[in-house]
Amino acid sequence: MIQKYSQTQARTDITEIARLCYERRYICGMEGNFSIRLEENLILTTPAGVCKGRMNEDDLVLVDLTGAPKVPGQKRPSTELKMHLTVYQNRPDVKACVHAHPTYAVGFSVAGVDLNQYILPEVVVTLGKIPVAPYATPSTDEVSNSIASLVKEHDSLILDHHGALTYGGDLWDAYYKLETIEHHAQTLYVAHTLGKVNTLGESEISKLMKTCSVYGLPQPKI
Repeated sequence: MIQKYSQTQARTDITEIARLCYERRYICGMEGNFSIRLEENLILTTPAGVCKGRMNEDDLVLVDLTGAPKVPGQKRPSTELKMHLTVYQNRPDVKACVHAHPTYAVGFSVAGVDLNQYILPEVVVTLGKIPVAPYATPSTDEVSNSIASLVKEHDSLILDHHGALTYGGDLWDAYYKLETIEHHAQTLYVAHTLGKVNTLGESEISKLMKTCSVYGLPQPKI
């Protein structure tokens, strides 16, 4: 479901979810960035150089779809804003983005271990395949170039050696996808530690895809 945001609600949601990410250690220090598309050409996003766990609603920044500031004298937007703009430019259905550095999910990319092992039914029906974008230097155009083709077909992805990027119809939708990725990575890590990963078979996955309509979910790309 696509939510139409008021600026007041958007500021509240970004601040709350940023603090949740900080408290749950999906980000640390001044990491992470969040954004909401208020209108076709108006984005509310987090500032650069601010701890997102201590951020205030007034710290948030208004920009247009090119990243140009809309309010004189406001804080500088996140250095990784271009990544969010790439999503919005390629996905008119997306209203919000979350970028964080969840430890287990990032750890799999650092180790070069495939996160796409179908082990949890809930992850299969909500996320499907979680692609890994090629390594790109953070805060540069390399990141946008690395994700441009992926965001068209997937609602979540891992940035190699960097973090996770999730997006959806509202900021809570994007945040829940981040939680799901990290839960999946933690479960997979435990299975690897115990010495065996029993994945779901093709027939089980096929049946799961048929249940998507029951829950009102679009079928994810597998």
